[in-house]
Amino acid sequence: MSFKFTIAISACIFIFFGCQKTPLNDDYVKELKVDFPTSLRPLPPQPDYRLTHHWALMGDIKNGGADLGADVFYIYPTMYDKGYPWVASIEDQDLNKEIDLWPIKHQASVFKGSGRVFAPRYRQAHYRVFMVEDSLCLPALELAYKDVKSAFVYWLENFDEGRPIIIAGHSQGTFLARFLLQEFFDDTALGKRLVAAYLPGFDIYESDFKKIVSCKTNKDTHCFCSWRTFATGYTPDWYKNELARNGEGNLASCINPISWSCGSEVSHKSAHLGVLTDKNKFKYKHKLTARVNGGILWLDKPHIFGGALIHQNNWHVGDYNLFWENIRSNVTERIRSFNESESNH
Repeated sequence: MSFKFTIAISACIFIFFGCQKTPLNDDYVKELKVDFPTSLRPLPPQPDYRLTHHWALMGDIKNGGADLGADVFYIYPTMYDKGYPWVASIEDQDLNKEIDLWPIKHQASVFKGSGRVFAPRYRQAHYRVFMVEDSLCLPALELAYKDVKSAFVYWLENFDEGRPIIIAGHSQGTFLARFLLQEFFDDTALGKRLVAAYLPGFDIYESDFKKIVSCKTNKDTHCFCSWRTFATGYTPDWYKNELARNGEGNLASCINPISWSCGSEVSHKSAHLGVLTDKNKFKYKHKLTARVNGGILWLDKPHIFGGALIHQNNWHVGDYNLFWENIRSNVTERIRSFNESESNH
């Protein structure tokens, strides 16, 4: 769930993404329970969303140019994995630089050109909340959601112009986006303006909502898209446990972000539109294939020279930028589909 957002693999054959370090939170060393803080307090100051610098993005439109008329509310993933307190301060400038350098540039960028993009800074929960068991894990996440909710209410009261809405997140951001959808969009008037929610990197279930359903095709609207990316043939322990508990009956929702199909068929190379690399370069069109395997996405080894030698089981770090152009194109498709359906009513 945490990021030092470079796509990293262990040798320079992995130029597919670049040769930098830090795949998925290698910095975190699981802490002993006796070392955890025993309280959330003292809390860092709560954000004031009247202040521009308390937003990572505040209505940004790509180059001041293309605008398909939607508003995007994006919640970034966990970047806070070093430090003692349970929640991060939004005044931590080093952390803010990492947020802006990685998830804002490599994830939220996919939505620019679709409309105005909003991304609040929030007191995110420490990465440990997903790695350990402690009574303060949930309160830390609830505090993070309190900020996200406050930012969204501020958006409603100060920026909302009645445009179609996209909700997006990743990892902790997806965990919090689920709460936001449940509170503000599920079986509500505002829900009628939901184009779609993009929710990779965390388990999202149809049963999480009363009315919002999972997207099944590339043009469905009023729905959510979710996936978690792993190497083909690899089954993470949490998923094995889920299968043991639920069988195939109530698995997390999963869609293939290359083909936008929920079926188990392998997507075709020609359907893959390109990767946004760790150096913010757009490359490698037609190099990836994937399939839905129950509640997870299986990604085949890249179809590049040396690709068979790449070994990475967990591709969580690339849930967005491995499929960057496919997601960007799909956002456009869904906005147009939404506008067409609205014009026919």
